[in-house]
Amino acid sequence: MKRACLPVATLLLVIGVLAARAEAAPSMAFGYLVNKSSDANYDYLETLFPNSFANALRNIFYVSIIKPAQIDKELGKDGLSLQKRYKPHELMELTERISADYFIYGEFDILPNDRIRIELNLYGRGLNRIFTFSNVGAMEKEIFRLVDRITLIMMDFMGKNNFYLSRIIPRGSKLGILTDLEGADLNYLFCSFLNAGYGVASMQANYLGNSLTADMIERFKTIEATETSYRRVSNPEAVRFLHGTWTGERYYEEIGYTREAYRIYDTGYLGTRSAVLNRLVARHGIDMLLVIGFNASRTRAWVRCLDIKNNDLIWMQSNIGGGLPGICSAILARMSTELTRK
Repeated sequence: MKRACLPVATLLLVIGVLAARAEAAPSMAFGYLVNKSSDANYDYLETLFPNSFANALRNIFYVSIIKPAQIDKELGKDGLSLQKRYKPHELMELTERISADYFIYGEFDILPNDRIRIELNLYGRGLNRIFTFSNVGAMEKEIFRLVDRITLIMMDFMGKNNFYLSRIIPRGSKLGILTDLEGADLNYLFCSFLNAGYGVASMQANYLGNSLTADMIERFKTIEATETSYRRVSNPEAVRFLHGTWTGERYYEEIGYTREAYRIYDTGYLGTRSAVLNRLVARHGIDMLLVIGFNASRTRAWVRCLDIKNNDLIWMQSNIGGGLPGICSAILARMSTELTRK
């Protein structure tokens, strides 16, 4: 009796297809884009934009889409409704209710000369972080081109490299570099930038050592800035300072210190960061702050770049692979090459 046998390559292809189908597509839920202008004639865009983004993503990306009307219907089962605005700490409960991996919401404003500015917030439930960015386009001539451009930005960010680049860093710029490298590796990194035509400010240790550990550098992965940010979500309302008849002057003094710490490093962090950056500019005269974190084997790195003058996050990227020379080359090539968006 003869047996029918599938070629090995065909069998592997079938298995791969089945595995791909079994993998669930990430679910993206879209809230409203609030009209910040004083002209109510543009209110219709509050739902047109999110529906347009949803359709564009579904057409070119493996993703499950939940539109505003669907969210409102789902929340209605519990006597709730989709709100135009949410506090960041409310998004975890919302995304759990509607079973969404991402929630996208934001606002738009009408600018002079018939232009429109859109600001989007992309909340990732798994990491409990928000990526915020904005884009400007013409109302009549390129409204759908603007939608496509923003859709591509979202796709880049949701990829494994968490990539975002708003503009290049021109040669001749003076960079302040923070990294967890030390010794010969640190010198190689600095020399790579100097040889490529960038100025480098001495902001940390020389080759003898480095006070920035791998754990410390990881904290720079999330950065809150004026326009573009990638920030953690915290809940200030969850912080409780207990008091009663048993409390005394010493206890209230300790509460005062704790509250001030929350103000400096959480609720008022943007102001704290701006003050630190202003001191960096005054002391070092840098144009950009470049943070580069490496894994233990120096085979992978991630980057965050802040424009000091504009207080804005202009570049972030993860999973830059290769040895140290390859990583340096990849970073320099990416930061100096224009990114075209049609």
